[in-house]
Amino acid sequence: MSIIPPVAGPSDAGEPVRQSYSGLYLAAPRERVLEALAGLGFTGWVGPQEDRWVVAVAANPRGSVASNRRTIDAVTEESAAALDAVVLAVEVDREQRLRLLARRGAEELVRYDSDPPEEDGSQETEIVLDEFGEPMMTGFEEPDHDDMAETLLDLCETTDEVDDPEAITSPVTESADETLADILAEELGESTSESERLKAVLRRLSLPRWVVASASLPKRVPGGPDKNEFTYLGRGKQGASGRFAAAWTNRVRKKAKDPEQRR
Repeated sequence: MSIIPPVAGPSDAGEPVRQSYSGLYLAAPRERVLEALAGLGFTGWVGPQEDRWVVAVAANPRGSVASNRRTIDAVTEESAAALDAVVLAVEVDREQRLRLLARRGAEELVRYDSDPPEEDGSQETEIVLDEFGEPMMTGFEEPDHDDMAETLLDLCETTDEVDDPEAITSPVTESADETLADILAEELGESTSESERLKAVLRRLSLPRWVVASASLPKRVPGGPDKNEFTYLGRGKQGASGRFAAAWTNRVRKKAKDPEQRR
């Protein structure tokens, strides 16, 4: 399943801003999280300790987020292994696609995609006959949202209950009777966004929900920690050296793209 200003879609008047953002929920002490992310050359903002969680928001949500072109998936895998802890990655792409990746240590436990890419037809579908000799199509496996939900709730050490049903304002159909599996399986309409789905998921998992507004970084995040509570890492470095390293990387990336743009 690239954030400095919000990433938007078409700029026509009246068009909604389609944000992209990605982040990590790491169940470990903050100092260890900073050490692990620094070792990976992560670029982004690391929030304060919030109960057992530390939230880190990537500065480049639609590309590499750490050194050696590491994607959010790679950073999730390597940080979970280094910390021997639960790490949950969340990724929203232009409000049209939500990806979740959950690991405990070296083990991947959940991989969710609200809009997986269609099969390109490059692989032939295997035809298997049932006990009556009728063909059974294989290779099209529906995601098990119930199993995903159960695993996520277990990893987050919570239950599938809403703390305050009257406080729900999300356009996603969320009620005390709806389960996390229902939220994951729901097909969103044109008036709803993946940020709304993610907010509902985070509520069910009792996780900080301010990540849905994290595109406002480095300014204050609405509903989130104060901007002074964040630590910025640039290719794993703090302070001025980190900002310089991140700026240099962005400059190199821009130069690398220019020849393609001139073709």
